[in-house]
Amino acid sequence: MMNNIGNSHWKTPLGCYEKAIDDLRRARERFQEEFQILKVTYTQTLESNLQTYQSEINALKSELYTTRERLVNAEKAAQEAQIKLIDVENVANAAQTELRAIKEDMTERTINSQIIDEITQIKEQLSQLHSLTKRDSSDMESQILQSLSALQLQCTRLEAELTLVSPASGIDYTKLQELLVEKKWDEADKETYTLMLKVAEREGERWLDDGNIKNFPRHDLRIINNLWLKYSNGQFGFSVQKRIWRDANEDYKRFGDRVGWLANLVNSEWLKYENYDFSLNAPEGHLPSTVQVVGLGRGNLGGLQHRLKIFLSRY
Repeated sequence: MMNNIGNSHWKTPLGCYEKAIDDLRRARERFQEEFQILKVTYTQTLESNLQTYQSEINALKSELYTTRERLVNAEKAAQEAQIKLIDVENVANAAQTELRAIKEDMTERTINSQIIDEITQIKEQLSQLHSLTKRDSSDMESQILQSLSALQLQCTRLEAELTLVSPASGIDYTKLQELLVEKKWDEADKETYTLMLKVAEREGERWLDDGNIKNFPRHDLRIINNLWLKYSNGQFGFSVQKRIWRDANEDYKRFGDRVGWLANLVNSEWLKYENYDFSLNAPEGHLPSTVQVVGLGRGNLGGLQHRLKIFLSRY
């Protein structure tokens, strides 16, 4: 437009205005060209960066998926290892229990072997007595009486060793037998409690925990049970309690009610020891007071049920 205007026309206001418009037009064209160049350049750069980022994101997703699979597999492996560990612990516990039983059995066999040897000696002495009776001598009667007296003492000692002295713990249960013979049930129960604490070396704690119960010698349990069973005519003893425990489906409340240790089944109120019935009128399995030995009042009742189950399974 400026080319069509005279050289002097641009100096007029209209000419200046037209010149300014023309300059703006050219500037806009240059800006559009530069913008188009920038647009093409940055678009290519952005597309390239976007592709790079997308590739990195896909790689991260793939790595995350792989890591997640590894974590799941590791968790499964840990669970399987935990199960195997529990199985190994159960096997080890069973083996330990079996080993204790074998040791006790070996001890009993050793004791039985000793008893058999002594019985053989008694038979030999009896044979000698039989030969003495065929002799015609004035001192035969005196020798026979002396031999019989010695045999009687030997038989008494053998009976005591066989039934009253534990080869596992060395505890002598003669006093317990004497109390049971005299029907002194309360004193016999306290003697049982005292001796069991002594066997487990728990006189200070005054009760047996899980480990003490599991390691308590079976031979001692049998001696105690047999004495109670014999002198109560089958009314009392661990074996009686075990039968009732099974009949009660190992429910300690029902069991406690059956043997007379619960004052109130509904409120789970346990009978105080001084209110126990120390007579043959007591419920079957009332004595010995096993629940006191395994810790009645020592912690929660759930622990008591657990310890009762372990104890009665030991017999």
